[in-house]
This record gives sequence, C-alpha cells and structure tokens, in this order.
Amino acid sequence: MIDHPLAINTQSKKLYPDDWANWWQSTPFRHFCTNLRKDEVSIRKVGNAEYRKVIILNAIDYLYGHSLLKLYNALHYIDNYKDTGLIVLIPAIFEWLVPKGCAEAWVVDLGLGRLRDSYEAIDKFVASQLERFDEVSISTTFNHPDFTKIDISRFTGVQPFDVDKFYDYPPCFTFALREDRWWMKSPLRNSALYVARKLKLGNLIGKLLIAEQDNLVKRTIRLIKRAIPNAQFYVTGLGKAGSLKNWASDQRTTRMTPEVEREWCRIYAKSHVIIGIHGSNMLLPTAHAAACVEVLMAERDRNVVQDLSVRYNDRRQLFFYRLVDQYAPPSSVATKAVGIYRNYENCYRNMVLNQYRPSFR
Repeated sequence: MIDHPLAINTQSKKLYPDDWANWWQSTPFRHFCTNLRKDEVSIRKVGNAEYRKVIILNAIDYLYGHSLLKLYNALHYIDNYKDTGLIVLIPAIFEWLVPKGCAEAWVVDLGLGRLRDSYEAIDKFVASQLERFDEVSISTTFNHPDFTKIDISRFTGVQPFDVDKFYDYPPCFTFALREDRWWMKSPLRNSALYVARKLKLGNLIGKLLIAEQDNLVKRTIRLIKRAIPNAQFYVTGLGKAGSLKNWASDQRTTRMTPEVEREWCRIYAKSHVIIGIHGSNMLLPTAHAAACVEVLMAERDRNVVQDLSVRYNDRRQLFFYRLVDQYAPPSSVATKAVGIYRNYENCYRNMVLNQYRPSFR
C-alpha cells in the first residue's frame, strides 16, 4: 500500500507496524494473509495472448468499488504499452467490463464476499500461466484515477451523457438507492438503528428505513415535477422493485447480471442528475450521467468524492456534483437537482466560456 506500508508475520499474525488507527486497511490485510483456503476455484482464461511480454493487472478485491477502480487502470496500459499484452485478473462480476485491447482476462468465479480470503488455487493458476511468457510485469493499480481521461464507453459500451447537448435531452432524474445504507429523516433513525442492531433487530428496522427512504424519494419527485412537469424519473439499485412503480420507472433488482448493469448504464447516460447514497454504487452512475446530488453520511466524510467519477476539469466540478447530509429534507435535494437542470446554461456561459483564452486580444 503506497500510503500505509504493512508487513505481517504469518505465524504470529502480528502486523508491522501494528497500527489500528488504520484498521480499515490493516484488518482486511491481516485476514487475507492468514486465511489461505484450499477450495477448488473455477478460473477461466478469456482470450489468448500472442505476446511474449505481458503486464498483469490484479483487480481482485472483496469490495465492488475497489475492483472497479483498479480495472480502470487498464486503459493506461492498453494505450501506452502497445508492444506488451495486458492481462487482467478479475472477479467474474466484472467480466462484462473488460475493455477491448486486453490480451487476456483471467476470470475468477467467486463472489466478492469470498474474496476476503486468499486461495491456493488462484496462486497455482497464475503460476502455471506465467510459464508461457518471457517477461512478466505487475501493474501499478491506482485507486483514484483521473476520470476526465477515462472513456467509460470502452468499459460499458455505453456513451455517457453529452453535456454539449444538455437541453436536447428530456429532463431526466435517476435515484440510485441501496438497502444497506439509507437517506434518513432525522438523526434519531441512526440511533434507533444502532440500538436495533445491538438487539439483533437490524432486519426489522432496516425494512422501516427502506420504507421511509422510499417516502423521501416520493416527496422529492413531487417537488421536482412541480418545478419541471415533463421530468422523467428512474430508480436503480440492489433491492426489491415495485414500491416506487407509480412514481418512477423502478428498475431495481435483487440479482445483478451484466444485462441489468448495462441497462442501468443506459439509464444513467440519459440522466441529467443522479440522486444517490454515497458508496461504490455511485461510480458507474456518475461516470455516465451529467451530474449528481449525493447523500453523504457523516461517518463517510473522510471518503468524500471517492465514489464520484468526476467528468469535468473546470468549475463544472463544483456545479455538477452536489452533496447533502444524510438527513437532508426532500426540499433541499429537489432544489439542488432542479437548480442543476435550470441553471446549467448560465453556469456554462459565465463560468466556462467567460474566461481568458490565448486567442483573445
């Protein structure tokens, strides 16, 4: 790890340094290094590299966002190392995102949750494949690339929202929801959630929070429609669909497939604004949509912007990416979403076009 080097004694399980201030790094690292499984693992080789020199990009991780962000590094190697083949090692859930130009993909058929552990089968597979090549390098995989230089369509096959045609599209707002994190009505809900989990009643209060979140979404839709009567609305995310079917096109599902994710990306790509809960579920939406309003929990403040695929390198970064706290009222969310749609022309004229350029005299 670049910012926090770690070593481990695999016998005593002691970390060096044993720094619990960074438990979110050290705990998974310790677990991975001390939990070697001997299960059989299906690993598929997709493609057939004709290179003698290869670079291996390891995108294996137990967290969705971490794997996706690592995979984004692929374009750097495809575009800048023409004489070297790129091989990506990925969880099966990301196979559909492998960009053209990769020499091979080594697809590990394990769910993300099972990738907390290390697997002897993966080590043996990789070792056996290395014998095919004269020279093998391991890629650097930066977790937070410059999204202004990433063509997301090379991964998803979906062209993102064209902001140069901002008002050519019907006004469209999409909610990216989760059922493990919630937009809440008040801080009391978080207190109740804490107590309920201690009493092992988390599932019960979770259902109540989902219903409350749905109600906040309905109120937000009502306010946006009052300001923009012809607005279209969609809902995406992992969860049970149907509760918002009378308010929006509810595209939620409890089972992810490449077809589902690609269809969601098409929805994001026609959305002026994504309204969603902070987390890796916002990476693909913001990579395709024009803008977002994100609900950010206080405990995630240190992770601010990590989940946003910021598409702009000028002051539109501030205009298009708005944050509200976890208890923001629907009026605040709706005001920001409507403001983005209504005020973009003015923002572009004054904050982007109205600047000194070398061609000016």
